[in-house]
Amino acid sequence: MMKKLLRTLFVVAFLGIMMSMTGFAQNNTEAEVIAKVNDIRVANGLNALRYDASLEASAAVRANELNARFSHTRPDGSDWYTVNPDLMYGENLADGYNTADAVVNAWMASPEHKANILKPDFTTVAVSTAVKNGKTYWAQEFGMD
Repeated sequence: MMKKLLRTLFVVAFLGIMMSMTGFAQNNTEAEVIAKVNDIRVANGLNALRYDASLEASAAVRANELNARFSHTRPDGSDWYTVNPDLMYGENLADGYNTADAVVNAWMASPEHKANILKPDFTTVAVSTAVKNGKTYWAQEFGMD
């Protein structure tokens, strides 16, 4: 009985560590951001954006760069879209927000960020977060077909 309990605790702990290392724990929050953005777009007569896994890779790069340089200029001095210029056509960044509601509300309160969210030309989206020193960095990348 004790052996079974210890094995169960080990499996639960192992899965928790693996999920946090792979970013799986953040996927729900990122998906929430996309859902909230799509609700806003539809309410404004626009098409919902499609999630793009390739764009997600670019968003992950940008989210991880933000601790070094919080800017639309990358830490190496190049422009934000150089992560993948074939996919990236718009970018929203944020730091310090801990929920999907908070970050989407902040973007909608900013004219430039709101313009990206409501740009009719955008058709795809991905969101990634990175947590560094207890602070959450957000990168929302927009694409076009």
